[in-house]
Amino acid sequence: MYVSRLLFHTVPGKTGEVEKELRKLREMVTAAGGNHARILHTHFASLGAPDAVFEQDASDLAALEQQIGKLTGSTDFQSWSHRMSTLLTQSPKREVYIVED
Repeated sequence: MYVSRLLFHTVPGKTGEVEKELRKLREMVTAAGGNHARILHTHFASLGAPDAVFEQDASDLAALEQQIGKLTGSTDFQSWSHRMSTLLTQSPKREVYIVED
């Protein structure tokens, strides 16, 4: 299994709006076939750490890539991405981890 994380660095004072938008992303990810999507809010992070993290599980990389392709190809996602870009200090970065049981 894999865990995919998108790291978000927000404009000061905009973390609440980012979290609201991430809840919309969670709905879109679920509609695209994703599962176990979570929104993590950083309260006590080191300087330079992300303010919010969007995390989801994937059974394998092919399934994750398929979900990402389906999601990013939608007009809803394009609108969402445009709104999000005004709330961030930098583009989100994706990390993918292998989960060992």
